[in-house]
Amino acid sequence: MAAGLALGSAAGAMGPGAVAAPRQNGMGALSLPVSQSFDLNDPGGIVIQNRAPWCETIMQSAGYDHLNEHWYVAQVMYNPDDGVPFSTRQREGDIAITKLSANGSVKLGRMYLRGFGHAAQIGIETTVAGSPPYIWIEYDSVANADNVGFGTKLCRIKYAGPATGQPPRSFHWDNAADRTAMNFRDRTPNPAQLPGAGSTISAPRPFVDMHNRRVMVRFGRNGTTQTAVWGLDAAVANPLGTPLHHVASLPKPTPAYTSQGFSFYGSFMYMYEGSKYASGGPTDPTDLGNTHITKVDLNTGAWERKHIRAMPSLTIREPEGMSIRLVPDATGVGGYRPQLCFGFGSGPSNDHRVNIAYKDIMI
Repeated sequence: MAAGLALGSAAGAMGPGAVAAPRQNGMGALSLPVSQSFDLNDPGGIVIQNRAPWCETIMQSAGYDHLNEHWYVAQVMYNPDDGVPFSTRQREGDIAITKLSANGSVKLGRMYLRGFGHAAQIGIETTVAGSPPYIWIEYDSVANADNVGFGTKLCRIKYAGPATGQPPRSFHWDNAADRTAMNFRDRTPNPAQLPGAGSTISAPRPFVDMHNRRVMVRFGRNGTTQTAVWGLDAAVANPLGTPLHHVASLPKPTPAYTSQGFSFYGSFMYMYEGSKYASGGPTDPTDLGNTHITKVDLNTGAWERKHIRAMPSLTIREPEGMSIRLVPDATGVGGYRPQLCFGFGSGPSNDHRVNIAYKDIMI
């Protein structure tokens, strides 16, 4: 489902598969340290296929805790046995976070977040081995014209879901005891401390780059889609102030597709777009889907877009959420190697499944 914010327009955008020339894009004075980027032509591989989350609704996003080797999958909360209709859960912005094993085969726990939003994109901030991560996520949900709730603010919370076999627990962002249990901290960017004009922002969505210890927030402002980057340690310690880096208008390649999340690694952002198969997908060889990843150099503004055909045999195959998975590698920075991961929801409406593919060749 849509991430609740259309990508902003940009001058110089070209068609699918093309690379845009560098352009001025309103960035702050400080450039990010130049890094390698993921090769979008890499065929990649599969991390998770056909695994069940806690609820039967389609996944919206996922993030990985590399120190404990756990996935956290976000979706609209819906349990038919509790008597609350799906339409109510969706309108109210109730989210379920499923904790999964590294290959997705074991459901380890769940956390219900009431009134938070749609979980269109989350960020996972690992702490230490044996301890739960923090989740960066939207909150203060407001329903749109389609009666779908999306968060209007941004927070950082500790994962506090009961383990499988224990009674479930719901956490409300506006309940004092729940906020304490989650170690809740508002981290909505302050428009007054962002470069450029605009006294308000909309739809702030987070991503955490653990390898480089930075946090990115994408948001709407002045009719464009913008993004800003902060150092993670400073963002944990205090509310988000003046960013290290700011892009005043992200590219909007054409044709436009539904925004399904984004990720951030080093000096590059990756935007995920598309929708489910239009005519049955694997049963119709002419339906190749419209899933795309756009890679953006945050320092120069250059971008590249690639049609993605990973996991083509999935039914439905709706693109949902991006993440970076760090996997052990003695030759990598800090003993880890990054993978660009992207999700697909599959299966019938009463039994949606989690699927995650990856690319890991760096250029």
